[in-house]
Amino acid sequence: MFWFLRKCIQKFGFTGGLSVYVQIKIFRRPVITLPRYPQPIHYRPGTADLTTFREIFLREEYNLDLPTSIKPKTIIDAGANIGFTSLYFSRLYPDAIIYSLEPEQGNFELLKKNVEGYSNIMAVQAALWNQNGTIEIADRGHGLRGFMVEEASGKNQTMQAITLPSLILQHHITSIDILKIDIEGSEKEVFSGDTSWLRITKCLVIELHDRMKPGCSEAVFAALSPYHFSKTVKGENLVFINQEITS
Repeated sequence: MFWFLRKCIQKFGFTGGLSVYVQIKIFRRPVITLPRYPQPIHYRPGTADLTTFREIFLREEYNLDLPTSIKPKTIIDAGANIGFTSLYFSRLYPDAIIYSLEPEQGNFELLKKNVEGYSNIMAVQAALWNQNGTIEIADRGHGLRGFMVEEASGKNQTMQAITLPSLILQHHITSIDILKIDIEGSEKEVFSGDTSWLRITKCLVIELHDRMKPGCSEAVFAALSPYHFSKTVKGENLVFINQEITS
């Protein structure tokens, strides 16, 4: 309790932080007003959404130490969940266009509400995958933040899948300044497919999920090996900077 209150005050000032604390912890409101953000933020009280709130807005795990040569104009948020990371990036980089990908219906409905009115955020209901088509969303008991996607078998809810090359082609993307990937194990498939997009990616921020799907780390590091990426750790994420196009 005291950590949450202290961090709220630290991040939003005494009055703003106290207001955030009261809205979330006392009244448990599903729609809150957050200082420095122009629109109310929607979330599900008593769920993993609160953990996401802590990570994004209080711990600021996506406050990246980027080289001065990276001035973000294009950001892809793959595994956007309910949009907190996209909102955070939008405030940090107001000149960037942000593509927010989220496949799960409940998460996507809140994502749309949260980014409504942000002209620089495009919500895309799709799962990042190694081929275009249809996949299934499976609940493996990891909670609202842990829906996994699998090859379609007809047993679960289906959803559109898209590859990064297709997304790049559709939106005429020539450079990816920040590529954030948190896709609950699907990084294994994504990094085992066509990874030519790494050539135009300046910063890759990724959470690996070997605990959910063995082989994720192996696939990611194998795909990165032909390139010159530096690596640091930020919270639960690995941050890779492409030294070939940022130096």
